[in-house]
Amino acid sequence: MLHLIKKIVQVNSDFSVVCVFNNDETRLIDLSAWVAEFKEANDGWASRIADINYFKTVKLDSYGTLMWDNELDFCPDVLYEMSTPVAA
Repeated sequence: MLHLIKKIVQVNSDFSVVCVFNNDETRLIDLSAWVAEFKEANDGWASRIADINYFKTVKLDSYGTLMWDNELDFCPDVLYEMSTPVAA
């Protein structure tokens, strides 16, 4: 099954995002490890995501994944695989 994000529920200060996927599961996506790698790269483009205020500008794009205005995005299937279910 191709996993897509239907809705962003919450963006957290620990660089995680709670989303609803197209299978109606609500899941927590912890991006903190990737954010740390981007910060270390210090390339001025992807490393912007390490600023929590910038991180919180995340939007849902038309392809069903998380995206920032610098066009940084992630494969929604990868996000699903790395996420954990949120108890209802």
